[in-house]
Amino acid sequence: MATYTYDLATEIGQVRLAIGDTDIDPTTGAIFSDEELQYFLTAEGSVMAASAAALEATAASAARSAKMLKSLNFATDNRGGSASILAAAAALRARAAPAYGGAEKAYSDMSARDIIMRQALRDG
Repeated sequence: MATYTYDLATEIGQVRLAIGDTDIDPTTGAIFSDEELQYFLTAEGSVMAASAAALEATAASAARSAKMLKSLNFATDNRGGSASILAAAAALRARAAPAYGGAEKAYSDMSARDIIMRQALRDG
């Protein structure tokens, strides 16, 4: 059974705040369960990196459902939503990066790949 909590004294609550997932009523507003956020925390190793991963997952979901609808003189386009979410995730990743020369720990193959990519970006 999925749980939904919002307590800023916990890392899960801090991730929720960073990604704007503070409406924890699972039937109306929660984006992620506590278990999903704990997965991001375990995989990424920090609140900021976990927040970035959660936003990246949100952007992937938004990209899958992005559409442009046009009817006569009315048009709606939500295709750019995932780009703005990814920009927010990139800002969080930048904040999560340790000071130059700092050590990073890989908790999974994916986080090891991210460490290598961030190092390549720092090196130019």
